[in-house]
Amino acid sequence: MRFPHTSSFLFILASLLLITGCKKKELPPPDLLQVNSGDSQTCEAGGYCKDQTILEVLSAPVERNLGRSPKRHSLQGIKLKVTPLTPGASAEPLEGISDAGGDFRVRLKSAPFFGDQYFRVECIDNPDVKPVLLHLLSGVKVSGDMQEISAGKSPKNPISITLTDGEGKPTPNVPVFFSLKSGDSDAKITAEQSKTDKNGRISVNISTPSGVTGKYEILAEIGTGDNRTRGLVLTVMAVSWLNISIAVLGGLAIFIFGMTMMSDGLQQIAGNKLKGLLQMFTSNNFNAMLAGVIVTALIQSSGATTVMVVGFINASLLNLTQGIGVILGSSIGTTITAQMVSFNLDSLSMPAIFVGVALLLFTKNDRIRGLANTVLGFGLLFFGMVMMSGQLRAIADFPTFVNAFHAFDCTPAAGSSALPILAVLGAIVVGIVMTIIVQSSSATVGLAIAMADSGLLNYYTAVPLILGDNIGSTITGLLASVNVSRASRQAAMSSLIQKVLCVLLMIPFLYIPWEGVPCFMRLVDVITSGDVFAPIPENLGRHLASVHTLFNVISVALFLPCIPFLEWLSKLLVPDREDDDGGVKALCKLERRLLNTPSAALTQVFSALTKMIEGAMRQTKTCLNATINEEKPTANDVNDLEARIDATQHSIIDYLVSLTRKHLTDDQASVIPVFMHCVNDVERIGDRALNIFQLLPKDDDRGMSFSEEAVNELHLIRDELDTMQMELLNGLRHNDMDSIKRAMEMSDTVKKMTARCEDSHEDRLLMQACTVEKGVAFVEILSNLERVAAHLKNVAERAAVMLPHSVSLPRQKKRD
Repeated sequence: MRFPHTSSFLFILASLLLITGCKKKELPPPDLLQVNSGDSQTCEAGGYCKDQTILEVLSAPVERNLGRSPKRHSLQGIKLKVTPLTPGASAEPLEGISDAGGDFRVRLKSAPFFGDQYFRVECIDNPDVKPVLLHLLSGVKVSGDMQEISAGKSPKNPISITLTDGEGKPTPNVPVFFSLKSGDSDAKITAEQSKTDKNGRISVNISTPSGVTGKYEILAEIGTGDNRTRGLVLTVMAVSWLNISIAVLGGLAIFIFGMTMMSDGLQQIAGNKLKGLLQMFTSNNFNAMLAGVIVTALIQSSGATTVMVVGFINASLLNLTQGIGVILGSSIGTTITAQMVSFNLDSLSMPAIFVGVALLLFTKNDRIRGLANTVLGFGLLFFGMVMMSGQLRAIADFPTFVNAFHAFDCTPAAGSSALPILAVLGAIVVGIVMTIIVQSSSATVGLAIAMADSGLLNYYTAVPLILGDNIGSTITGLLASVNVSRASRQAAMSSLIQKVLCVLLMIPFLYIPWEGVPCFMRLVDVITSGDVFAPIPENLGRHLASVHTLFNVISVALFLPCIPFLEWLSKLLVPDREDDDGGVKALCKLERRLLNTPSAALTQVFSALTKMIEGAMRQTKTCLNATINEEKPTANDVNDLEARIDATQHSIIDYLVSLTRKHLTDDQASVIPVFMHCVNDVERIGDRALNIFQLLPKDDDRGMSFSEEAVNELHLIRDELDTMQMELLNGLRHNDMDSIKRAMEMSDTVKKMTARCEDSHEDRLLMQACTVEKGVAFVEILSNLERVAAHLKNVAERAAVMLPHSVSLPRQKKRD
């Protein structure tokens, strides 16, 4: 299946977005006036407040398509009026209109006396909109508020309140009542009641408990009776860096461990069915992509899928084109994890952990234990998310963290939809680095969702951060491709190229406006429930999961028809060399990174075994031809191939022993001894071939000069062994039991043929048509050829056990 019109479709979609963005919508009249910031400030009597007060004008809820909840829109050009309710108070301006973002900014000025003062803000032309009441506390100056300290310590500078009258003179002997409004109960404040000194000043301090991170709010109530003011909240923030780091990193570790356990459990449930997906790896790029989606959705890691693809290409199970298709699909499959963690499933974490542990304790069935690992991993995954979110939420508005995230804050300037380009690039780089460190894009996207839900990340910053996560996820595949075949490195490089190009193509869509915001972000908001652009974003975690999914779907749609281009570009960056492939040793190279996926590892062993059979039979044919003077191989050539066969045997046996240390199902554990026996049988075929070659005279390699009749008999046996080998390999590679049965029957045919040849040889000896020396050599050759057939039959007899761990592939096109 091909998608020749994909690019045209995306071009039309982009055009529609542009048209939609330019179209002016008719919005309903104002319905709500709300305060976004700057309420309940303090200021000197008769002076202006330090910060502006920002109000926003919103329309009535507007129905939206796709079943999404109604949304209020910010309204521009609405006239507002500020009316001081306290005599002598003022504001600047007293009248104005809302800007492009629906905001109205005003600075409040207090009357020249101490106490609470109020202002009313109303829409002049829309009397039905409920007015807003603003408050300020006049004659009060606060210092030392919003301090950040280390847990277990007190602020170096106590919090001070200074009271003044309308003439700016200190107000002494005014009672002030302090109480701990929120925070750990072990915290202690220095004074609960006191009076201002002759300078109109009073100070308060707090001692915080060690190791406890949190925000401590001190309520200060000034004056008595009718002269008492509204409570003034003073804040101290205590942070335990060690405990925060341990909790966040511990939560991240539990998240990753849960994801890994869930992946292992799913593989354990699926067993060898995952290998059936390899049947889809044909020249059809869509099938390869679909298989990548399914496998990655099951094992919950695009990095693990990429490692598997690298191993399969290295073992010649896949070619480069097929591998690129699978890697493209894996980028969609990996978004399933982010979708799961974005739902509010925290309450299921502890029940899932309980059920998973209970199943592990009371069952020994492999499939049920796989289900137990999946459920337990699911619970641990969300438990880790709860840990991270809880700790990050506790420090979300701490100045240190706020300033750190402001370094790459991508929020557009007021009245603009354009994101700051340097901040966007910085956020992308941060996402890349985070994923390189954690080695899992699912984990870093989960961390981004946790930070966003806790208030540390806004939507504008999280989107480029997730784009960087997608680039960083390709590093796992690049690391896996070190010291493997060049085609494997090219496949890993293609993944990096695809993600980088797609991110570069996506950046412009962060600057094309649609309803006043970047069109890509608006598109995500359209397909996701909740309004992420509301003053208090709705469903922010779900939106970020949708960003991750939508980006990868668009990326695959763009590049699936361009797999030949990705293949060409990856070969350009990682060029082919003539000496890349070579011999049996290279064909049987085993990828140790696949040991963590036992079903894939056994498939690789199966492939290596078939290549070893080819090498051993090639050695047999070469040595037999040498004895009848049809080939002239050197002793070095024969010994080198024998050494490669022996090395391959040791490599496979060592690999299988390493595999026994992994968690295996009963079927996987039982097939390992079968593979070992087969490998040993194939190695003995190489030994039999070497025995035949060693029958040649030591002084030259001119063959044995057998009689024409003897040579013809050896030809017949050689041809029968060739056919037997082809039937066996065809049966193994294509899951054809009929071919395997024919191979076993041919072993008996070879045995009968060698018996007849021995009888004919005795007749030639009696007729003195053959020397005794050559006759002994002829009998030895027949004996070794009979044993070769017997070893092949041994492999065929064990095929039924091995075939479930094979992969049935159509014949691949020859690679360039």
